[in-house]
Amino acid sequence: MKYKGQSVRITLQSFQWLMFLIGTSIALPIVIGSVFGLSETEISGLMQRTLFLVALGSILQKVIGHSLPIIEGPAGSWVSVFVILAGFSKQIGLSVEESLSLGMGSLALAGCILILMGLVKNKSFYERVFPPLVSGVFLLLLAIQLSGIFFKGMIVQEEGSVDWELTMLAIFVFVFIVILSIKAKGWGKQFSLLIGIIVGWGVFALFGGASNPIGQRDLSGVAFPELFSWGPPAINGNIITATILFSFTLILNNIAAIDSMYEVFDGKKINKQDSIRRGFVIGGINHWLSSIFSALAIVPLPVTSGFVQTTKQRNGLPFLIAAGSLLLISFMPQVVHVVSTLPVAVASAALLSTIVNMFIISLKKITSNKLNQRELSIISISLLGGTSLFFQSPDLFEDLPSSLQIVMSNGLIVGTVVVIGLNLIWRNN
Repeated sequence: MKYKGQSVRITLQSFQWLMFLIGTSIALPIVIGSVFGLSETEISGLMQRTLFLVALGSILQKVIGHSLPIIEGPAGSWVSVFVILAGFSKQIGLSVEESLSLGMGSLALAGCILILMGLVKNKSFYERVFPPLVSGVFLLLLAIQLSGIFFKGMIVQEEGSVDWELTMLAIFVFVFIVILSIKAKGWGKQFSLLIGIIVGWGVFALFGGASNPIGQRDLSGVAFPELFSWGPPAINGNIITATILFSFTLILNNIAAIDSMYEVFDGKKINKQDSIRRGFVIGGINHWLSSIFSALAIVPLPVTSGFVQTTKQRNGLPFLIAAGSLLLISFMPQVVHVVSTLPVAVASAALLSTIVNMFIISLKKITSNKLNQRELSIISISLLGGTSLFFQSPDLFEDLPSSLQIVMSNGLIVGTVVVIGLNLIWRNN
């Protein structure tokens, strides 16, 4: 009976991880498709490639990378880069294929930078450049940015007007999961995210909700994700400059994801420095794979620590089972089409619920050491510089060179560069 109960628990944990993997993966391919005006068939192919990379990248990191149950998911921070790239390409008359090739070149270059970071074995370098103050501010900025993205995903619009029924369902799912994760006991607390997604998806289907409009390809048989569907990666001077600056956020994202999971695990069974270095190397390889398979880059998602904190699922086996299942699913267009019917609004609500714990982790990290006037000033200036740009239109910087457009339109990049720079320049007396 004990063995049977354990098997049931692992099965449910694996299914909950699978839902979380899918939830973090389905929205951004649709966003990128709409930005570049891709056809429904092209978006469907992008969805398949994204699920494949999420599964493969997560397995690689768990087995030979940082060895932690952290999802490698589509990077929301890369979306802003692609949005600016799309606008810039239109200005200079590049085709969609040419601009996407530049995007893939940027991913390949970023992969090289991450691998080089993984070769740095100087422990004091990481401690000096990326102390808890820096990673904490980055996590807080990322939590603010993601909360805006996920909340916007909950607000469903049809032809310019809000679909209040689906929006209210998403808000209900968010509140329901948060209450379960705080008040419930035992399995109710541990599987709060899964319960919320199933309830939301079920209500959506019960009232005749339509699936996400990603189109249908040939849904028969087995299909391998297509290579270089956006052409070979390309590069130019503007992309090189923007990618180097953007890599600061990628580096901190990797450190923050591992660091925040380190906090959740209370430092047990984790050699943090080795995990960070191995994570950089596999993260670089995953960027190369994203470039080869023509998809949005996958990165370690710091929001995973919020998921683990909410569900108390620290066992790596269910994570690997879920990632392996998603890998198999990615070869079956019929199943890809089914999982893509998970409403983006419900997925966004579930993801938003995990941001609560992400805020908690970031604040704990910032306050892990005593804060003097220097630290408080660095935090304030960095948050001011980053968050103020979250509320500005990208059109504000359209007269700047394209490399600066990409940087200045992203508050996360600016806030990250500011906190790293101030921490290095402003000496602690």
